[in-house]
Amino acid sequence: MFPTGIYGRSKYRGYATFGLIVINALVFIGEFVVSLQGEEAFYNLLKAFAWDVCAVGNTNILHLGISSLTSMFMHGSILHIGFNMFFLWLFGPKVEEYFGRGRYILFYLVAGFGATFAHTILGGVTCSVVEPHGFALGASGAIAGVMGAFLFLYPGAKIHAYWARLPIFPFRIPAFLYLGYWLMMDLFHALGMLGSQGVAHWAHVGGFVSGFVIVFIATMFFKPAPKADPFAHLDD
Repeated sequence: MFPTGIYGRSKYRGYATFGLIVINALVFIGEFVVSLQGEEAFYNLLKAFAWDVCAVGNTNILHLGISSLTSMFMHGSILHIGFNMFFLWLFGPKVEEYFGRGRYILFYLVAGFGATFAHTILGGVTCSVVEPHGFALGASGAIAGVMGAFLFLYPGAKIHAYWARLPIFPFRIPAFLYLGYWLMMDLFHALGMLGSQGVAHWAHVGGFVSGFVIVFIATMFFKPAPKADPFAHLDD
């Protein structure tokens, strides 16, 4: 089930979200340039900037914190960054509107750290002499946090979507159903109930839960959740 848009219009411009997209794109271009120098150069880039589960306990806290941050802006392929940035563009501006640009960036990073923590604890990465590194990279954990926040703030928002195998039949679905389905499928993958290789599903789950919890706390102490607009459909 793939989303294509959110029902209704907003006058808010998500400049922080667009800035994050630009930064991710520039980093990916840098990765591509490094990869042209050969596999060893790219491997050294991963060792320097990607999150390595196997480094936990063997590397100082400062380096771990920096690599957790930098790994949020790295991607492994054009499809990887393409899907991630689309979901960020889709759900990010409304969450940014709630937090404000500065707080939104902070929220995004904290959710990303939550995703890294979940992947490290629950990801099941095995480190050995044969496999001395457990690299993880991508913005999907932080973006999952944005999706978790969106679920809490706008559960009734209508999302345009279609089934991937039936793209000629689009439909509208409430955010709580779409995002609940998304979380459930990732959880099934994380638990091994559905086959999936090379995807850090626990990072997605951890980021989603982190974003949901952060915005729940924010609505209690910082700013109440926005009220649903019963006339949003008139702006579509």
